[in-house]
Amino acid sequence: MKKLLYITAGFSLVILALLFRCTSSVRPEARHIILIGIDGVGADDYQHARTPHLDRLVRKGAISLKTRSVMPTESAPNWASHLMGAGPEQHGVTANGWTVDHHTLPPTVMDEQGYFPSIFTLIRDQIPGAATGFFHDWKGLAGLLNPDDIVKSEYSADYRKTLDKAIPWILEEKPMFTFIYIGHPDEVGHEHGWRSQAYISAVEEVDQALGGLFSALAEAGWHDQVHFIVVSDHGGVGHGHGGLSLDEFTVPWIISGPGVIRDRLIGQASDVVNTAPTIAYLLGLETPFEWTGRPVLGAFECEKDYSAVNKTSYVPKPFSTVDDGIYAGSPAVEFTVSDTGCTVRFTTDGSVPDERSSVFNHPILALKSMFISAVAFRNDSRSEMETVRVFRVLPVEEITMDSLPSPEYPGAGAATLIDRQRASDDFRDPAWIGFRGSDLELVADLGELREVSGIRLGSLNLPASWIFPPSRVTAWASVNGQQYHEVGRLGMDKMQQVCGNPGPCLLTLSVTPFKARYVKLQAENTGVCPAGHPGQGQPAWLFADEILIE
Repeated sequence: MKKLLYITAGFSLVILALLFRCTSSVRPEARHIILIGIDGVGADDYQHARTPHLDRLVRKGAISLKTRSVMPTESAPNWASHLMGAGPEQHGVTANGWTVDHHTLPPTVMDEQGYFPSIFTLIRDQIPGAATGFFHDWKGLAGLLNPDDIVKSEYSADYRKTLDKAIPWILEEKPMFTFIYIGHPDEVGHEHGWRSQAYISAVEEVDQALGGLFSALAEAGWHDQVHFIVVSDHGGVGHGHGGLSLDEFTVPWIISGPGVIRDRLIGQASDVVNTAPTIAYLLGLETPFEWTGRPVLGAFECEKDYSAVNKTSYVPKPFSTVDDGIYAGSPAVEFTVSDTGCTVRFTTDGSVPDERSSVFNHPILALKSMFISAVAFRNDSRSEMETVRVFRVLPVEEITMDSLPSPEYPGAGAATLIDRQRASDDFRDPAWIGFRGSDLELVADLGELREVSGIRLGSLNLPASWIFPPSRVTAWASVNGQQYHEVGRLGMDKMQQVCGNPGPCLLTLSVTPFKARYVKLQAENTGVCPAGHPGQGQPAWLFADEILIE
């Protein structure tokens, strides 16, 4: 056995058996572990797709929908974290393209060739002669691992060829550990966009391909002896990833096999750094001091202190066919769920649906603004909640402002406020218009006399960037554009409740329905940055993105 030279002060090993003792029964000892990595699949993405083969694993095992990626939410840092039991701060893989010869941050500990210890390293050193395999369709991934640690490594240009090579080798060698990497969903997400039909189809295609692996093992008679762990590295938004949204950060984590709880949702929060320690736990391996991850003990029957609280079965979340948005018409909202055996119940006031809520069985026509929430139920278990916010607005024929926005953040002028586009939490988003030290004052012409039932204003609260919500918002109405009367007001007390957290907020004025052609609105700038703020006494910024007249 080749000994590793670890270049670190105080390197030590921690014996997992001393740290994690099963409170009943016997700790499971794995004979075969297959780690399946599917690139670019967020927790919601998995629930959206129809994946009968992976769902069958979940029914025989457990799933976490609370597993988080490491920063940045890019592929190499996260796959390294899965395989190395630590984050970029320790293993040094901070971006795609990392190699032992070209990187920014050196590992905290490394072997003679410059590699941080992976789960392959531990198996090679502590179980001499054990067969290990690595099958993948991304060349860059191989550069993260020391090839001397892996018995069998195969690259293919297509994930289906990857499986074609992996399956016969697994059946013949019956390896202790195999890692199969599939990049297909990530590639389609970049090309067509996450949540696109092409992307969802890509996830479903991978599930079908994995069905071949599961069937081959079942026919060979040792499927039930295998511990399967299925993971991803990140989700996506639009056509990319790398940001801080939960869609990018939250990924599914599935495990099945002897000693794993069955048909259960793992409720404890987890991280991708916990994958390798879980594999080490199953194999009874000692782990390096530099590994920061922990075994996912909530997945194992014998770890009663952790798993006994995981009593809920997995139920996939329903998804709306209509996006959050601002609509001039009345969209028909439908909900789909990947498990057809579920019952979907909904509410239209934003409250949490329960077993007494209405059953969804036909499209919901949004004749007015509403927050529609849906939950899927199966037996005594329920899914996460999906909420779609539909704002149905009246058409605005013309909008004018008494004062222009700041030249630094002009957006598209007054038209920005009625383009039906909510802005992001980035104040540089051109969907925002900004006013430095001055108020927002506008008049919206509805073209004709109309019934108005509500008025909302999109604002931004980013004190760190000297941007504050308005101190007061007041609305007036007129039938002729000459005489106005006040119809609604929102003061500082309510403002702080709605815009208490940093980020975009939607200010809703409480109004009694009225008839008008013209609506005048004033959002008063808070004036100056408050005492104790780094910009104390300097002009404050007021940002707005949309006025919604309903």
